Amino acid sequence: MEYHSLALALHILCGTVAIIAMALAYLVKKGPNLHAKIGRIYCYAMLGVCVSAIALFLLGSSTFLLLIALFSLYLVLVGWRFAMNRKGAVTRVDSALVMAGIAGGVSLLVMSAFIAVSESAPLGQTRAFAAVPMTFGIISILLAYQQHSMKKAGQNPRGKDRINLHVTYMGGGTISTVTAFTITVLGSSVFTWLGATLVGTPLLIWNQAGVRRGRIATDIR
Repeated sequence: MEYHSLALALHILCGTVAIIAMALAYLVKKGPNLHAKIGRIYCYAMLGVCVSAIALFLLGSSTFLLLIALFSLYLVLVGWRFAMNRKGAVTRVDSALVMAGIAGGVSLLVMSAFIAVSESAPLGQTRAFAAVPMTFGIISILLAYQQHSMKKAGQNPRGKDRINLHVTYMGGGTISTVTAFTITVLGSSVFTWLGATLVGTPLLIWNQAGVRRGRIATDIR
């Protein structure tokens, strides 16, 4: 029990740092200076979230929350990759991220099928909960396929296209991170499952529009 409490405290601490860093990254001027530094803090905090989620899983916590943590980390790492890859190079890093996205998506779909068949849902939910991991799994596979298609073309996006994808993946990672964090802290409910999506999706769309119009990403190379 002591180890579980320690891992949970670390999980909540890293999640809190990630959420604060995420909020600051959205508020400051976009570019390679302060925004990038805050973004790195966010990514490191997300690594902490994932490591602590693995520890919690090994100590008996929900497999689903582990998979969501891995899914969130996948989105963040791809978003980080787009942020750093100004020249649009295609390397083994991209192949590894594609494989991670597919593996995570398949794992979530397997969990969805298990819930639907066995009627054993995590977090005290009913069989209808199978739709949640199914949705995340499909999203993960589709995003991995998108990334694979870009890699197959031999050139990753550059300029505004690169920044737009950075915003998309980081935004998706943020939404799933906040969702998992609120469930861990507040428990499972309609609010904790849908709140981050309802608030985060309009903000993500607004950020994407800002990139296209040059209002947000003012230092693009």
